[in-house]
Amino acid sequence: MGIIKTFSFRFLILMMLFSIVKKSYAQLEDSIREKPSSIEALAKVLDRPDDSLKVVVLKLLCWENRNSDPAKAIEYGQMAVALAHKLELNQELSDSYNRLGVAYRNVGEYAKALDCYFKGLEISRKYNLKKHLAFQYNNLADLYNRLSLYDRAVEFGKRALDIAKQINDEYTLSYIYNILGTIYQNKDDLDSALYYFGKSLELREKIGFSPGIATAYLNIGNVHLAKGKKDSSEFYIIRAQKIYSQNNDLQGLALTYLAHGILCNQLGQYDSAIFYFNKGLATNRNFENQTVSRDCHKGLSYSYKQKGDFKKAEYHSNLAYNINDSITLSSYVERLTQLTEALRFEEQVKHQKEREKILAEKIGFQRNIIKLYIAIIVLLTALIGLAVYFYLKRAKDVRLLRKQKDEINQLNNDKDRYFSILAHDLKNQLTSIVTIAQIIKERSLSLGNDEMIQLSKRLYVLGFSTNDLLENVLNWIKSQEKRLKVSIKNYNLKDLVDRVIMSQKPAAELKSIGLVNKVDPTMNVNTDADMLSTILRNFISNAIKFSVSGGEVEIEAAQIAGRIEVSVRDYGVGMTQQKVNSLFSKGQQKSQRGTSNEQGSGIGLAICNQLATDLGGEIKVASKPNEGSTFTIVLPLADVS
Repeated sequence: MGIIKTFSFRFLILMMLFSIVKKSYAQLEDSIREKPSSIEALAKVLDRPDDSLKVVVLKLLCWENRNSDPAKAIEYGQMAVALAHKLELNQELSDSYNRLGVAYRNVGEYAKALDCYFKGLEISRKYNLKKHLAFQYNNLADLYNRLSLYDRAVEFGKRALDIAKQINDEYTLSYIYNILGTIYQNKDDLDSALYYFGKSLELREKIGFSPGIATAYLNIGNVHLAKGKKDSSEFYIIRAQKIYSQNNDLQGLALTYLAHGILCNQLGQYDSAIFYFNKGLATNRNFENQTVSRDCHKGLSYSYKQKGDFKKAEYHSNLAYNINDSITLSSYVERLTQLTEALRFEEQVKHQKEREKILAEKIGFQRNIIKLYIAIIVLLTALIGLAVYFYLKRAKDVRLLRKQKDEINQLNNDKDRYFSILAHDLKNQLTSIVTIAQIIKERSLSLGNDEMIQLSKRLYVLGFSTNDLLENVLNWIKSQEKRLKVSIKNYNLKDLVDRVIMSQKPAAELKSIGLVNKVDPTMNVNTDADMLSTILRNFISNAIKFSVSGGEVEIEAAQIAGRIEVSVRDYGVGMTQQKVNSLFSKGQQKSQRGTSNEQGSGIGLAICNQLATDLGGEIKVASKPNEGSTFTIVLPLADVS
């Protein structure tokens, strides 16, 4: 069994060392806080070569020994401070000063404690170490409290509380709530004291901080005792005493023995009171806490007096009196020290505030400069944006003007070309008409009826084609000036085609060409009759022109996919695909002579294409050389007006 225990203990030590090396500084603190029994194992880590880890171990050893062996705690704290200073570990140096100050405070060396607190405070403020800053304010509050400067103690306690709440550190908050409870207890504000002790206990139970739980129990017990609640007071004191014993916290035990002795005196249990006061004095010899010694002797004097042993009562009364004189002198010296240090601290705070004010002014000035720069940038951006906008707008306007100029030039060129063609064609047409008219005039008596009829037909066809030419020119002028208005109505398509055929019959008869209307008599179309008639008249005229004598021209219509297609097919000379592709290209319209040497202006198809577009339709052409051509106008069924 002994071998097993030894093995288990060594295994535990090895696991602790592994845990210490592996964890970060913050995790290492939590581990030791939760397992104070591992102090001996922790001390062995000091043999390792890692100096930065040694600093953490030394400050933790200082903290864990502060109540059980304050002399050793001071030794470890001094080593931690020296090593952290050497390695320039500012965060660890601030924390080490803080812990060393607590150790000095526990043995009554308040001046040294203050010196440590202020050194740590200066580092924390410089490097914005909020957690350490909260603890240092808390410890300053504790010293003000011990010197009975309660208002100042509350002030520093509240500063510590604000910082701890900002960083949400429950461990630090539990300490601050505890010191605030102690301050209010000394101010005889027992309800406030009980509130803060309760908050401290709640947090320490939550994080499992055993020594802190014991302190909270003892403090709550003392408040209950001051309130006259003896039963609940005894309950909390006993619970605190049990935890202090488990942790070997001698200073805590001395305080519980004192509290238990005072409770027994109030209960009239004088022998038990004498027992606890003597245990308190014996335990306190390790610390020489004069306050505890004085209060124990006062308690013993009261107990012996109640038992009738006036000699022992006087003896302990004299001891308490002498210790009180010593405490008064010591407190006076410490109070002067504290006031001097407090003044120095306040001056530092004042200088710091002045520096912060200057810095705030500089920051404010820099912010204003930044705002000015931002405003300038925004203004420049807006100006650049406006410049770009107007530049783009101007460029757009220039492009539009150039486009309009090009269109005007094109129109002028087309106009000049078409007028030139028109003048030439009209001249030819009129010359032919004049020639025929002259023949009829000069030879009317010698001409037979057949010749006269033939000349009359030719004269009619020439007059009709001249009329078509002029009508095409007028339609072209209207389309270019956008004055051609579309008037959509419902028409019977076969009747409309018949009227167009009638107008083209003389020209067809002259070449013995048949015009065949294959349109369904029941088919109607929504369109502009004049515009569609112009398109079909041009299609039929061209079909006659390029058909051989004795040929045939067919007009048919079909409804396909929601559209009406009207086609004019001839079986004449036809065209190449290259010629088909150039029919509607601007500048490519050239008149060709027909099969009987007929002439044209070349503008008919251009006008037809424009009219088809105005009707919401399109023109399709299919042709093969020597096989003929098919011209199709495709119209929508819907009303395009």
